[in-house]
Amino acid sequence: MRVQEVYINDTPDNTKVRYILLNSINETVLPVIRYLKYLDATGKSQNTLKSYCYHLKLYFEFLEIQEVDYQAADLQLLIKFISWLRSPYQSIDIKSIKPVNAKRKESTINIIVSCVVGFYEYLSRIDAGNPNIPDASKKASSPLGISYKPFLYHITKGKNIDKNVLKIKEPTRAIKTLSNGQISALNEACNNLRDKLLIHVLYEGGLRISEALSLWIEDFNISQNTITIRNSKTPSGVRTVYVTENTMNLFQDYIYTFHSDEVDSNFVFINLRGKYKGDPLKYSAVYSLVKRLRKKVNLDFTPHMLRHTYATELHNQGIDAAILQKLLGHSQVQTTIQLYVHPSDELIRGEWLRAQQKNKSKE
Repeated sequence: MRVQEVYINDTPDNTKVRYILLNSINETVLPVIRYLKYLDATGKSQNTLKSYCYHLKLYFEFLEIQEVDYQAADLQLLIKFISWLRSPYQSIDIKSIKPVNAKRKESTINIIVSCVVGFYEYLSRIDAGNPNIPDASKKASSPLGISYKPFLYHITKGKNIDKNVLKIKEPTRAIKTLSNGQISALNEACNNLRDKLLIHVLYEGGLRISEALSLWIEDFNISQNTITIRNSKTPSGVRTVYVTENTMNLFQDYIYTFHSDEVDSNFVFINLRGKYKGDPLKYSAVYSLVKRLRKKVNLDFTPHMLRHTYATELHNQGIDAAILQKLLGHSQVQTTIQLYVHPSDELIRGEWLRAQQKNKSKE
């Protein structure tokens, strides 16, 4: 099984990248292609389509190992699939005597399984798959135990809600952020204006990497020091983020230096040299940049940690969760609250020290 990129001319001036799944003899896996076309038609982003294609690649590889047709799958097979995803071995029949670490994180497994269940939900709608899988993967549960009551909760009060029985428990992990010194070190380690600008935009604007790579030159408003985000991962719509004058100066220097007359691209971040000079920068190039910076600075970081740092700093400065939600482009404020509205270790220690000082002053 392998994932193949395909290029589609959406308009004379716009080429879209899409993904198809090929089996071991290079035949297209048609049900997956149809599902991806459906997701594309409903407005899913390119990165989402790519991720779903790779998730389903894993699932169909598992089906090959089990020698089961995708239409004959049932709940028990999906439970085996979860075990296979967790196992560091290719076979679920291999048992280790010593404790071993899971091959994938719980959150990653949940995302993959959710994709597979969504695939079967799509098939059941078009009468092409086992209709029992979507129903069997859920159970009716009382909403009384939920702590968060969504908008219009009173309308569904007393009614059961569906819970995913295939979802495995995810340990609570603190989000990782970078210090000011580490961010400065990353900027200093960049070899060119483009890479410096990318780090600045990810940190000061809190952008996702997909959002940064889809920026157009006209999205930068120099007089207002703002950037307009058009292509968001979530359906939250167009949003505006704010950056410093220093970042806008860096943007102008970069455009003047590298967006010459021979470059026919509206994208801000482009390849600077080689055969594909002037073409939009791809995520693979950003990944190579991150690898180089990790080695230079001796720092294990990801581009998304810059977004986490941005959001955490704003929260610590007292920005309201609803405002933070808009700046980050979250579709629901609950996502923002769950991720960022928690006291940091520094805040906890500061409050503890203040309490100690108050106690001493009373003595």
